[in-house]
Amino acid sequence: MTGTTTTTAPGRKGISRRGENVRGKSAGQLIRALAYAEVRVFLRQPVMLALTLLLPAGLIAITALAEVSSSPEAWAQIAGRNLVATQCITVYFVALNTLTARRHTLALKRLRTTALPSLGIIVGLLMPPLLVGTFQLVAVFSGLVILGAPIPQNPALVAVSALLGMSIAALAGVATSGFTSTPEKAQWTMMPLFVAAMGATAVLPAVDPGAANAVLAVPLVANGHLTTGGWYSETMNPGAVVLDLAYMLMWIVVFSIVSWKTFQWDRRR
Repeated sequence: MTGTTTTTAPGRKGISRRGENVRGKSAGQLIRALAYAEVRVFLRQPVMLALTLLLPAGLIAITALAEVSSSPEAWAQIAGRNLVATQCITVYFVALNTLTARRHTLALKRLRTTALPSLGIIVGLLMPPLLVGTFQLVAVFSGLVILGAPIPQNPALVAVSALLGMSIAALAGVATSGFTSTPEKAQWTMMPLFVAAMGATAVLPAVDPGAANAVLAVPLVANGHLTTGGWYSETMNPGAVVLDLAYMLMWIVVFSIVSWKTFQWDRRR
């Protein structure tokens, strides 16, 4: 990993490879420096730049070619599905791939010897997928409105769903990285959650109410459902909002615990 990687000797503050003395810098300043370095690394990768631009373009193109509708409820379902797709493909996969790659190259192990707090290292490394995921959601939702979708009736619900969804997707990436030994294997270890979330989101509108609660229990599906309800609130009741939020908070707790138990700083054997 490029950036301001530092080393620490016993009883001394870390000194960067570039010779910059980090003595006196706060943890917040060090985390921002790491996040800035990670964003620069991300933007220098053609594949990641393509993902950043092509995913929202592709989702908007699919809608423009085959899904333009006069039904507000149909637009709301498209918005919910696109939110789940963005969080699975970008936030979840990029977070998983980044952490696995940094561990495999021993960058995580080196970073832990610096003055950065452990949680701060994870936050700094996750900044690119979170920022890119935010950009893509804004681009996709703006594209839907340009194509004819109504403005969300309850923007607050859409915003809460997006923020909690990015938290869930990022934590899922951290948790899955504990079971992923190399960056090449990340494309396989991410598949169970990706297939489950996208499949459940696709079938949710067609299942009966009794089965819907089970489908909503799949990670990120409740986020898509709450986005749909926030976009077209006439189909949403307070009980459904509470249930969606409960599922989201449940997955934040579950993925946090799994991450805490399984995360490794050194290369997996």
